[in-house]
Amino acid sequence: MHSLSRIPEVISADPKGKTRVLLDSNAWRYVVDAQAQGRLLRAASGPAFRLQIAPAILYEALRMSDPGVKGKLVRLMTNPRFQRLMTEAYAESMEMLLAFEVLLPSWFRDKSDLSFFHRLRKDWSRKTGGFWVRCAENPDLEMNRINALGDRYVLEAARAQYEDARKQMHEANLKSVPNLSEVVARPTMHVPGWDGSSVAVWRIETYVAISFALRRHGDAYRDWIGPFVELDQGLIAGEAWGRFWMHSVSEKMVPRQWLRWAHSFQQRFRKVTTGSPGDTQLFSYLVETDVIVTADRVLIDMLEECRPYSPVALPTGKLIRAGRDGVEDLFSFLND
Repeated sequence: MHSLSRIPEVISADPKGKTRVLLDSNAWRYVVDAQAQGRLLRAASGPAFRLQIAPAILYEALRMSDPGVKGKLVRLMTNPRFQRLMTEAYAESMEMLLAFEVLLPSWFRDKSDLSFFHRLRKDWSRKTGGFWVRCAENPDLEMNRINALGDRYVLEAARAQYEDARKQMHEANLKSVPNLSEVVARPTMHVPGWDGSSVAVWRIETYVAISFALRRHGDAYRDWIGPFVELDQGLIAGEAWGRFWMHSVSEKMVPRQWLRWAHSFQQRFRKVTTGSPGDTQLFSYLVETDVIVTADRVLIDMLEECRPYSPVALPTGKLIRAGRDGVEDLFSFLND
């Protein structure tokens, strides 16, 4: 079995004790519109805060149709003064691998060829070259590459799922978000290894989503997990796989999966927007930050609705106003 000890852990705390601050896409846009990029770069170099950029936020900028605004946003977001987080697929995959190692170590390959894994990780983490530099130098080309990998299709499918889910909530006469720790159900499909009892819904939805992802050649989760675990020898169809998700793994072992589910579940009670699937991605990063700054009151409300039930500590939500007022709110916070 290959040990995961050589894989750096996903960021758990700032090594210099700085407060980690994750900016939502609206905060970045307000800064650019106010031509306050220099102020933000100076704040990023200060002693108190570690300003973070998530790939999911950069993806939103890359999808913009206005080339002028897109160029300014991408140039700012890819500046190396900001802490570049790894893609959420990487962080979630590492959580799953660590859970596999604890609960089902026999799943690991006897001999792992990690050359592809390390090349891929370096592409995301390197300071010169790699994903971030490609985005800065040619954002349209990089967005086309991402779309070719199915990103746009996945987003559109997610939006359709949100609409279907909201209809289900309406038909069930659920008018408000229930206690998230009490949302249980029985799978409607056959799940090998399931004991027939009601289980937390996050388990069912994660089982379906991850099983689908790992069966798709070229999927990001498969790229990260495949070098360690043999995925094409019946594992995903077996009882151990179903039992792992239905009963064995705890939400504390895979908190990002629980947070993804919690956001998508709460979203079913709200109007779907073009940013809703991206916001679900953003929730995966809450494990890696101390403060999230946003002008989206709904996002803050959902964060607070999750807090009592979350398997991990959640960041503080900092709500700013829209437009230039929001820029002043942001810098007032960063200068405190």
